[in-house]
Amino acid sequence: MRTRLTPLVLAATLAAVLAAGCGSQKSSSGETTTTAPPAPSTTAPGPDITKMALTIDRVVNGVIVPTSVHVPRTQAVAAASLKALGIDAPVKIAGGTATVDFPNPTPAQTAEIVFTLTRFPTIQQVDVGGRSGLTRNDVASFAPIIFVEDPASDERLPPTIRVAGSAVVFEGTLVVELHQNGEIVQTETVTASAGAPERGRFGTVLHATSPGPATVVIYAPSAADGSHQHQVTIPVVIEA
Repeated sequence: MRTRLTPLVLAATLAAVLAAGCGSQKSSSGETTTTAPPAPSTTAPGPDITKMALTIDRVVNGVIVPTSVHVPRTQAVAAASLKALGIDAPVKIAGGTATVDFPNPTPAQTAEIVFTLTRFPTIQQVDVGGRSGLTRNDVASFAPIIFVEDPASDERLPPTIRVAGSAVVFEGTLVVELHQNGEIVQTETVTASAGAPERGRFGTVLHATSPGPATVVIYAPSAADGSHQHQVTIPVVIEA
């Protein structure tokens, strides 16, 4: 015998199904309240707190090129920097000297180690490969004519960009440009602390106009025709 459902029973059954789909809770007073399913989250994922950014100095085509990398977060940042260079070696730091247990580095590896480790304010010199007290002057042959220490290639930066480095150029004159969206948004002419044949230090500040990809361009203007000499091009990303 087939049972027929009356309209009242059908309505009660439909209400029960809807309540089950939305979820229901019974309060302490015995009343039942119905809640809608949670809306999907639209929040963008935050930064990966398990990683940290470091700048390392690689030798590329015979010259040092600073590069930004992300490595697992650690307190042993000196050893982590070398590992990012492909040099897995213990590092001890005492009295401003970093001692690296790496017996037979090539000249290029020695330059990478010295340039990278002396970025840290607690390290002024490096002992490695049987050589003691190495500074950047000892591996200066790997420094390009215009050596940009900051920013590093592919580095993520705030809108205010610090540019710093050293150069061996005529009268210490350099031009620093910021390119965004196919345009030059800022140009600064700076004078290094010394001109060729000495290496002088330089620095300036640039201001990005919007977040996104950008390029820092640095060159020495030719005394004859103003053409770009020894140009260095550094891609970066501006964060909001």
